[in-house]
Amino acid sequence: MNRRERGAVMVRHHAPWALWPWLELPASLTAALRRAYGRSDTPRVILLGSGRRVARQEERRHLRLLRGERVFWREVLLHGGDTTKPALWARTTVPLRGLRQGLLPLTRQGTRPIGDLLFRHRRLRRSPIVVERRRRQRAWSWSRRSILQRGPSQALIEERFSQHIPAWHGRGRR
Repeated sequence: MNRRERGAVMVRHHAPWALWPWLELPASLTAALRRAYGRSDTPRVILLGSGRRVARQEERRHLRLLRGERVFWREVLLHGGDTTKPALWARTTVPLRGLRQGLLPLTRQGTRPIGDLLFRHRRLRRSPIVVERRRRQRAWSWSRRSILQRGPSQALIEERFSQHIPAWHGRGRR
């Protein structure tokens, strides 16, 4: 498959027009979801799991980790109040050495959106966003991933959008 660059977004397929603002947003999805839902108490988070373990092969490749290196991971669903209609699934992966270098608060987020914490830092840098289309059961799903870096610390952010993502209402704030 050919990749073509569109701004800071690496595109592999053409996404539906209504989904593009979500896919290419370089700022916090949490802030944009608040704007779309029209409420400051959303999105709500369902914590699917978190913990420490050895990095998976894909995580090692994206974060350039050594075999056997350990990471902290956290998976959540974000929704606008109806838990049966999540807007997106998100996974954050941070090498344990990154936790010791300033990202330890990520382990204490619980059911709070992680975007609030990550995008509060002015020195945060984001790699180009890679957009992918994946086959899930009988339908296609759209996802994106990027690496956020603050000094020597990195976090791999993966987000998969559902058909329940609300209509776009602007970026929110960075």
